[in-house]
Amino acid sequence: MQSNKQSFYWGKYRGIVLAVICFLILDITVLSLNFYISFLMSDSASAINLAGRQRMLSQRMTKELLTAELDLEKNKDIPTAVSLQALHTTVEQFNTTFNGFKTGGIVTNSNGQKIHLNAIQSATGRDILEQADAIWTPLYEQISQLNDQIIEAPDLSPVTAYALANNVELLRLMNQLTSEMEAEANARADFLRWVQTIGIILALLNFGYILGKSLNRLRESDREIEQAQQETLEILGTVKEGLFLLGQDFRIGSQYSTSLAKILGRPIEAGGNFKEILRDMVEPNIYKSTCEYIKLLLGDRVKESLVQDLNPLNQIEVMVPNAQGKAERRYLTLQFSRAMQDGQVSHLLVTVFDVTTQVELSQALIDARKKAKADVEVMLDLLKVHPTTLKNYLDNAEIALLKINDQLRDVVGERDYQRTFAQIFRQIHSLKGEAAALGLEVFEETAQQFESMLSGLRNKGAVLGSDLLTLPLPLDEFLKRITAVREISQRLASYQTSFQNEHNDMHLATSMSALAQRIARDQGKQVKLATELTEMNRLPTPVRSALNDIALQLLRNAVVHGIEDQSKRSALSKASVGSIYVSLKQIGEEFEFILRDDGCGLDPELIRQELLRRGNYTDEQLNEMNDQQIIQKIFDAGFSTATTVNRDAGQGVGMDVVKHKIQELGAHLRISTRKDGFTQFTIRFSPDHVDPTRKPIASRLNEETI
Repeated sequence: MQSNKQSFYWGKYRGIVLAVICFLILDITVLSLNFYISFLMSDSASAINLAGRQRMLSQRMTKELLTAELDLEKNKDIPTAVSLQALHTTVEQFNTTFNGFKTGGIVTNSNGQKIHLNAIQSATGRDILEQADAIWTPLYEQISQLNDQIIEAPDLSPVTAYALANNVELLRLMNQLTSEMEAEANARADFLRWVQTIGIILALLNFGYILGKSLNRLRESDREIEQAQQETLEILGTVKEGLFLLGQDFRIGSQYSTSLAKILGRPIEAGGNFKEILRDMVEPNIYKSTCEYIKLLLGDRVKESLVQDLNPLNQIEVMVPNAQGKAERRYLTLQFSRAMQDGQVSHLLVTVFDVTTQVELSQALIDARKKAKADVEVMLDLLKVHPTTLKNYLDNAEIALLKINDQLRDVVGERDYQRTFAQIFRQIHSLKGEAAALGLEVFEETAQQFESMLSGLRNKGAVLGSDLLTLPLPLDEFLKRITAVREISQRLASYQTSFQNEHNDMHLATSMSALAQRIARDQGKQVKLATELTEMNRLPTPVRSALNDIALQLLRNAVVHGIEDQSKRSALSKASVGSIYVSLKQIGEEFEFILRDDGCGLDPELIRQELLRRGNYTDEQLNEMNDQQIIQKIFDAGFSTATTVNRDAGQGVGMDVVKHKIQELGAHLRISTRKDGFTQFTIRFSPDHVDPTRKPIASRLNEETI
């Protein structure tokens, strides 16, 4: 967690951090260069002083020679001695400094301090030293040969003459040397100024970059905050439930949903006292219980999950003013959830639901049950169905609906929601198909309404637990109608002897024929159905039931999607009446079920386009599939090529039912098809047992379809 946080800050402020690092590096570099160049300039200043002293010493030597010679001339008749110690001292100072300029070394400055003098490296300086050396070396050698005391003037005259002859030139060269030292010092000063100028410019640019980055980051942060606030306001302005945060002091937070005031029927203000609102809404005993319940949640002594059932504000009845100012009865539910901060309860998130509609629907359900008996006369028409067939359908439907009820009661978690939703859709679709085959329009209509509700929930996207809470109402309606029909059947004594097993093959053939003709009539088509289903009586009841569902779904699919309309069949030189053949035969120890139609066949390209249009797969994924794999996608839940939704097509459930029923049989499916020719489904299975835990069916195309 800490590493992720550090990575976040490094990624967020990396530009600023790098800019600060560059700023520090730049400052250190400029300071280092300043120190180094200042040190060089200090050396240059010393060299300039020493070069200037060389000019003075060159003149002092000549002066001391002339002075000594004049002293000897004044006393030429009287032998006397002249001390040259000062001359030798001057000469040694000049020579030491001169050699320092040539090769570098320790010299004495004008203050008597020992300093290190660097050798001159410039070409001009070296040239000046060479010219001066040509004059100085002979002069130095001549002066060095003089004794410390001179008695005769002639001994000094040659040296004085040489010094006078070269004095001006030596002075000029020393002046040039001084100028060269000054030029070098000026160059270093100029370089230092450039370094400082560039450093200041770079520092200003870096500062501007840091400032710009910081301002951009602040603007971005402000924009993110404003966007977050705007999104929060949009959410709070859109959500239908009342939402607000409740503090430890029972004060309402600064942010709350727009619908809160409308639901509670009173104005809401940030920082308002929730106790006062609550006191006006509920009875005193509920008010007291609610305050204690909220205190429990705001504390940390009890687990939130353990006290949720203690919530006293569940479907409470309140009187709320409507738009006309009149009081109307409403039912509200308030849910409380802890908001944690640093492991402590900081607030409670309060969600206010207006459950008036649900409560009224519950009451309407109770009223509808009372009214059910009044609908008995309408259901008398159901008795036209064969009693055995009716009994089997009622038994199977009741078992299926009770199973759905158990599934709804036991569902837990989002994955269970999705799986349970798909199972319910398949079971209701099967009940609808069987009811349609039997001509039980009351149950077909009920199942269709149930399917429409399921389809609407599926089109929302993800199925939530709250979505499943709406399903018990149509489920109860279905069970209620089954109960009513049972009561009618029990009252009619003439039907008591009829609830016995009959020939299932005849029932299925009759049901399929009626279903085929009804669907063809609705679709504006003509079909004829041929069946060979005598082997149905030899199958166990679970297998027969599963095969019955498969046959009805495949028949519905054949009439709706397979058989063409008369105009298209005529264009293909086909008979105007479409043919469908259904058979069940025993082959060895297995049974083989076949349903074949002479319709348009399965078109892989059409299926591919529909899969792409629905967004089930990407173009790249579909291009990697062959035609066999594409055709297998007709069994995907929710897939349909129908352009409209009606009671016979468009829900995308029929082939999903076929897949799961074949899975229960542990059967193998082979699909044979040819475009504009035919489609045949061949199912091979063993009737020994039904295993609902088997893996999904394996399907393949017959080679004649390629």
